[in-house]
Amino acid sequence: MIIIFVISIITTLTFLLTSITDDIYIFQSYVNDYKNKEQLYLISDASLNAVKDFLLSDSDDIDTLQDKWATEMPLVIDNIKLKINIIDQERFLNPNILLNNDGKNINQRVFPVFERLFENIGYNKSLLFNIIDWIDKDSISQGGKENYTEYPAKNGFIDSLEEMKLIDGVTKEIYNGYIISGKFIPGFRTLFSPYSNGKININTASKWILQSLDPSLTEQIVANIISYREKKPFKNINDLSLVDGVNSDIIYRLKQLDIVDVKSENFLVDIEINLNDNIYHLTALLERKNKDINIIWRKIY
Repeated sequence: MIIIFVISIITTLTFLLTSITDDIYIFQSYVNDYKNKEQLYLISDASLNAVKDFLLSDSDDIDTLQDKWATEMPLVIDNIKLKINIIDQERFLNPNILLNNDGKNINQRVFPVFERLFENIGYNKSLLFNIIDWIDKDSISQGGKENYTEYPAKNGFIDSLEEMKLIDGVTKEIYNGYIISGKFIPGFRTLFSPYSNGKININTASKWILQSLDPSLTEQIVANIISYREKKPFKNINDLSLVDGVNSDIIYRLKQLDIVDVKSENFLVDIEINLNDNIYHLTALLERKNKDINIIWRKIY
């Protein structure tokens, strides 16, 4: 009987000790997690304020891919590792400008730009009309899909790039881009941003976007533009005349198009934070306007 009693006591104590150890571990994990989060928010605020100051110190007359903000910035501060990436949004086409400000009618001035982009890349034109019918405010088709089975067409302006995945015909490949015969075919995430002001910064835009701006901008002329801006950024649209192949007719049409610029206004910031061997990301959209910076939104994950 005594042996059985002793065994019972030992078993009970072992169970209690294990439970207490588990409770202590859970409590300690909770405290550490809380400390991490508290530190994370402090680091995030400090990092974002530093980025704001950094962008404000940069000249807002022109923005180029040679600017310091355009290069990844790795930092180590008190064993906290940061990687800061800033991408201006005016290098992309804003899909929302496909429609006029009323959100009802196609913007005939810029529609040909999107047409050329889709044609040059090889995307089906029906996909372009699917985007239009996703955005336009009515439920009447303008040539694209309006009736979705699982959810209705938004019939409103696009708020985030990820939203475009919901549009009929936007496959994983079309969204992300893909490689065919060794050639990269750009996806929507390389071409579009609903966060831009609707202008195109010719100092930062990709070759695909540049070529879509005018029917006379061939691959070779666009290559000349990119080569020229690497050495000497464009200070205004007239500087394009210094590029081999760009004539006065092209410049005139680009001015009439009224979406060409040499500076950027909106910046998407991604800050990777390595804190106690845990990786976090702070993503924020910043708007630089009138020598001030506004945080449009931010999220940590």
